Amino acid sequence: MAHTPLAPLSAGVLVAALLAAVVPAAASNWNISLAAGSKGEAQASTAPAAPTGVSAVCVSSSERDVTVSWNAVADAASYTVLKSTTTSTGTYSSKASGLTGTSWTSTALDANNYWFEVDAYLGTKWVSAPSSPSGETTIATSGTECKQP
Repeated sequence: MAHTPLAPLSAGVLVAALLAAVVPAAASNWNISLAAGSKGEAQASTAPAAPTGVSAVCVSSSERDVTVSWNAVADAASYTVLKSTTTSTGTYSSKASGLTGTSWTSTALDANNYWFEVDAYLGTKWVSAPSSPSGETTIATSGTECKQP
């Protein structure tokens, strides 16, 4: 019996055909399993709570160092301290990550205004919402180096 080749399918038709064959119409429960020795990862958890009590305190008025501290989050494996130099609602960038304690001290910050937030991590995949920002800390260019307005 001779086989007649099929006409090529467009990508959209192929995806639709595959989805129709793989995903049942009433699928609502997923059962995922991993073979022993696989490098796959399955996790079911909720994100940790956002850290509370975030504060930033000048180490001394004559230094450019700030200690950021926060309350521990249940089951958090590590924390990341983020900083903003625009406003308390500005864009934040990572300043220190992989922290396992509940405080971090900067070294020689540049002259600027700073606000800090903290994220909590549960393992490596689950991150909290950012904490509320700390109060403003100012590193001056002359005179008193570090102050909190």
